[in-house]
Amino acid sequence: MSHSRTRPDAPSRWGVRALAFTAALCVSCSDSKPKPVEPPLPPGETDVRAELLSATGACILGTARDFLPKATALQAATAALRDAPDAAAVTAARAAFHEAMDVWQVMEAMQVGPAAMRSSLGGAEIRDNIYSFPLTNRCSVEEQLVSKGYESPGFSSSLVTRRGFVALEYLLFHEGADTACGPNSAIVAQGTWAALTAEDRAARKRAYAAVVAADVGTRAQALVDAWAPEGGNFQKTLATAGPGNAVFPSTQVALNSLSDAIYYVEREVKDQKLARPLGLRDCSSATCPELLESQFAGRSKQNLVQNLKGFRRIVEGCGADYSGPGFDDVLVAAGAEAVATRMHEQMVEAEAALAAVEEADLRQALVDDKASVQRLYDDFKGITDVLKTDFITTLDLEPPAGLEGDND
Repeated sequence: MSHSRTRPDAPSRWGVRALAFTAALCVSCSDSKPKPVEPPLPPGETDVRAELLSATGACILGTARDFLPKATALQAATAALRDAPDAAAVTAARAAFHEAMDVWQVMEAMQVGPAAMRSSLGGAEIRDNIYSFPLTNRCSVEEQLVSKGYESPGFSSSLVTRRGFVALEYLLFHEGADTACGPNSAIVAQGTWAALTAEDRAARKRAYAAVVAADVGTRAQALVDAWAPEGGNFQKTLATAGPGNAVFPSTQVALNSLSDAIYYVEREVKDQKLARPLGLRDCSSATCPELLESQFAGRSKQNLVQNLKGFRRIVEGCGADYSGPGFDDVLVAAGAEAVATRMHEQMVEAEAALAAVEEADLRQALVDDKASVQRLYDDFKGITDVLKTDFITTLDLEPPAGLEGDND
């Protein structure tokens, strides 16, 4: 959606339909809500909710297709590093990691259908198999280095914390000889970690990274296949929400899945990526830089930049300068232009706050200018405050499970 567009001063016919739809949903409100019944569309009227679903499906597929060649390049770069290790190969593999992560972090706010958890509608957990943050376990990765578990035929079905980008970042960027495993871990208690020479450890990291990158490439292809018309065509499943759709029996159910996805800025961005390292939760010190998202590649700020891009593509539109159908169009059609405007303003403020952080990574920013990181938190909280109140209330959406009582 373009914010230079002239909008109606009063609710459109779509606004009237949205209000009627909300009223219809609330007539029989109970602990076991009946499935929403779609109100009829007036002759010649365009369904902005259907436009949003169609555009978002195309956007997710397009972003997945952007990610696939980056994942393929990462696979090739790690294989080259494994086979002919030198400084240039290290640099190339790390650059390929950054390029792939730039696209994936946009996808993070698009966990709909196949990318989402299996408990979600249409979920196949592809996302967690590519990037499991905030689930991480460095010790588990180091135990795999000792046991060479990455050589096992069943490695692709092992714990997600041993695979994906969380493992790759450690394998490609951490150069220390230390281990995060405690004294009760077998690799420490039995001395097998300490017995590894520097050369052995480096060679195993390269081999492990190549296996993990190949698995990421496989998952990237699976994600494209799941959404593409020539594959599982989940794009059509989302676009055709309504009676007869086995996954989304109504457009409202489908909209709720999109809403659940963009709550990423609440759960992972505000609470995990910012509040914890800032010392606002789960931290007993003034700051906890060890709780930052990117511990080894130093891209905790860059990830937030990309997360906001993905969020805005769904909220405002996936076209150039966030043009095209977005949730803001649905808000305007429901007579809530003020909510759409406020959300836009908060997103622009968050974007400006990110640009104002002079340091390349939040780890240094926490030391040099903690106030700039606090402003980041405040501005993302401004987004989530709108998301958790007027946004879901206006569109009669429900927050994701587990967030209903979260008022911070």
